[in-house]
Amino acid sequence: MKSFGIVANYRKPDLWSLLPPLVDWLLERDCSVAVTDRLAGTHYQPPEEVKVYSTATIVRHVDVMLSIGGDGTILSTARIIGKAKVPILGIHMGGLGFLAEVPTADTFKALKMVIDGKYRLEERMVLAVDLQHGGKVETYYAVNDVVVDRGGSPRLLHTRVEVTGRRLNDYVADGLIVATPTGSTAYSLAAGGPIVVPALEALTITPICPHSLSARSIVVPSTDKIVIRFEESEEGVALTLDGQVRFEIDSAAVVTTRRANWNIKMVRLPDSDYFQILRTKMGWSGEARGVRG
Repeated sequence: MKSFGIVANYRKPDLWSLLPPLVDWLLERDCSVAVTDRLAGTHYQPPEEVKVYSTATIVRHVDVMLSIGGDGTILSTARIIGKAKVPILGIHMGGLGFLAEVPTADTFKALKMVIDGKYRLEERMVLAVDLQHGGKVETYYAVNDVVVDRGGSPRLLHTRVEVTGRRLNDYVADGLIVATPTGSTAYSLAAGGPIVVPALEALTITPICPHSLSARSIVVPSTDKIVIRFEESEEGVALTLDGQVRFEIDSAAVVTTRRANWNIKMVRLPDSDYFQILRTKMGWSGEARGVRG
């Protein structure tokens, strides 16, 4: 018997028509089901067989976590799971997205495959972000990217970047992105960075609207440590993790990004094809005339 946890974006109107039959379907197949306390409220009263846990504790009680929403919901789910080895199955209700590959129309087909064991697990890199400021070091985690930017300041941000003790460059730009392969199709892509296949062990450093036309993205090994420092006169510097956790830092702070020693696990079904997802999401269309195969 599998135990499914459900995390969802409760702001999605379609969620409330999907959730009750989904839960009933799992219960009918002798699966145990747990939902977060955010879901068990005004819009949905779960059956008594369903367990209700806080977002901080639900991961302790499930074998698979269903993340219903878009890629942003998966990133939130990844933070809930943390270092636990619970895989995520993303059910897609968002717009442009690359992580939640199961559309709502295929929800029950996908769940049956998972129950029958017809799936594989794909590991995705996690970033550890060491923020040194005020005489202490705090560590945060991100799946997509780490962004430093000029915050509310109208001035360009001056940063010095070191890669494993070697100076890379001094950037004058709106900000700087350090992305995993997973995050290469997020903000980094919008800023002109490359698409990096998720299986690669690499990190991408991408300046945001750089003042110099010669400033370009660079891809470095995931074993490197990327250190970002700021000019003393900088004001309004901000640090953002996965586009969801954001706070201001001062110019004396030092941001070190490195590969974490753990991954998140994504459920992938037999017909999952990353390049097909790319073609669909990026709007790549057609075939060259005369090309066969």
